[in-house]
Amino acid sequence: MKKAKKSSKSGTMHGKARSEIIEGYRPVPSSFSMEPLPATFSLTGMMGFIITTVLTASGRVPLSWGVAFDIVFALMFVSSMVSITPSFLEK
Repeated sequence: MKKAKKSSKSGTMHGKARSEIIEGYRPVPSSFSMEPLPATFSLTGMMGFIITTVLTASGRVPLSWGVAFDIVFALMFVSSMVSITPSFLEK
């Protein structure tokens, strides 16, 4: 593996910014906003929870699988609700 030589510019190596050298590196923004998830994501969470609960209660799906899927669909629904709440950014 070759060593990268530092150029005379501080904070850069061979004219590339540090973010280009470190793979997957992204600077953390000082303030960010969340965009709402699509309505289909919320609908999938609600319908999946209802269908899984009914199938588990009727005995068609084993209890352990039913609970696992219910948790996943409930988390989907909660995350869609969280994403639509207004975010108050300080500027």
